[in-house]
Amino acid sequence: MVDVADAHVVIDTDLVVDFLRGHDPGRSFVRAAIHGRRARFTTVSAFELRLGGDFEERRDRLASLLTRRTISLDVRSALLAGEIHRSLLAQGRPIGVGDAMIAGICRCHELPLATRNVRHFERVPGLRLVTV
Repeated sequence: MVDVADAHVVIDTDLVVDFLRGHDPGRSFVRAAIHGRRARFTTVSAFELRLGGDFEERRDRLASLLTRRTISLDVRSALLAGEIHRSLLAQGRPIGVGDAMIAGICRCHELPLATRNVRHFERVPGLRLVTV
């Protein structure tokens, strides 16, 4: 686990959902990260949030949250994500494609991931985690 008091941190989808619904621990953590200009999100989280049934009610809030703070799944991140997914699958410890893509983005950009889903992400070698 890492201390990210002054560093950028990628916020996992679970914490964004907490924030949007006003539930802690995500609400407080995301709010502090945004105000400290440390929060980063991924295009994978944008995709996952769009799948949510309450997306339309939250469209404007999501747009303002994700604009200028979102890191895309580029070719380097995608190749690293594929390697992560393939390796964990071969070990019989898969984490899912979306989580592998988020992990690939974080590792590629050398950024820690803030999540409540430690059980999945701790399987990814070299991924720095911030537990909330």
